[in-house]
Amino acid sequence: MTDFTDDDIRQLLEASVVMPDDMQSGGLRGQWVPETLADAYAHNEPTQFLIDGLLPVPSLSIVYGGPGSLKSMVLADMALCVAGGVPWLSSMDNGDIIPGVTFRTNQAPVLWVDFDNGNRRTRERIGALGRGHELPATVPMQYVSMPDPWLNASDRTVVRDLALFVTSNKFRLIIVDNLGLILGETEENGGDMAKVMGNLRWLAESTSCAVVIVHHQRKSNGAAASVGVRKGESLRGHSSIEASLDLALCVERNNREDAVIITATKVRDYQEFDTFGAIWTYQHVDGTKMLHTGRFWSRAVATSEESVNIAIMAHIKNEMRSVGNWMPAKDITDLVCERMAAKPGGKAPSIRKVKGLLREMAESGQIFKRGGTSNLEYSR
Repeated sequence: MTDFTDDDIRQLLEASVVMPDDMQSGGLRGQWVPETLADAYAHNEPTQFLIDGLLPVPSLSIVYGGPGSLKSMVLADMALCVAGGVPWLSSMDNGDIIPGVTFRTNQAPVLWVDFDNGNRRTRERIGALGRGHELPATVPMQYVSMPDPWLNASDRTVVRDLALFVTSNKFRLIIVDNLGLILGETEENGGDMAKVMGNLRWLAESTSCAVVIVHHQRKSNGAAASVGVRKGESLRGHSSIEASLDLALCVERNNREDAVIITATKVRDYQEFDTFGAIWTYQHVDGTKMLHTGRFWSRAVATSEESVNIAIMAHIKNEMRSVGNWMPAKDITDLVCERMAAKPGGKAPSIRKVKGLLREMAESGQIFKRGGTSNLEYSR
């Protein structure tokens, strides 16, 4: 093996072909635009959410579950709420169901891309959910079913075309049903899935959108329920799928019950809820099995006291996020009590309970605390 000295390397470089000035930086000149530490210091925009505390933009997420788990229906319900700017998983008015978590949404145009259910079923479901939420036909919710050309997420050129379509229509939430049908020749359990997920990540970042993909669970062999095994291990496919995500939600349903449990099995950066529940209600067109209306409602997955505490903590975080700075403990307490009392059928929690939960959240690192008894303040 020949050992090259520094002089040898210098002579080789001097003897090489001299490139024109506009090629000295290679083909990436003008295309890669690095940022500096000054850019990082100057960036102070807060994270935007389409669903507060759950779905940031841009982001790449997956909603998955077994066959018949209602995962697509849950996601479509969420999409309609974002398009309509209405709360997702509101509490039932009749009080028959102990309420769980209700999410505040920020209205944005939505695109649903169906490769699984077909046009008739997709139209029926979206129409039923829209009527269930009493949304006007003008809300910015659009969908395509079995579109041609088909989406091949392994092909960056095809994904670029989708990005242009998304930006030209100003969509902020894109939902694709489902992952297994947009892989092209890529094997779901193969290492090339990293390229597919990279393309989907690029789609989210380049369009400043939340991209959510419907996927499936592995067939149960008892391992997912074993002690010490993460629920996220049930996400089907190569490990690069989960690794690429900002959020993974597992939807589980017991047989044909109308209730589902939704668990966050992967969260990157933002963690407000580990598990929350929903219950499906619907009506058929008279004399048929065709859906006329349908929607999901909030449902507790804990004891009634735990559910109240979860709701209070969600309100605390929402109030603190809206201010974005240090807030006196009294102001937080007053706002939370006021907001919860103002909800239909709502009841203000005790000041003592809110203050106690503020202390617990600070001790667990969910929020920050400063000051003493007379000037106590909290911040996210």
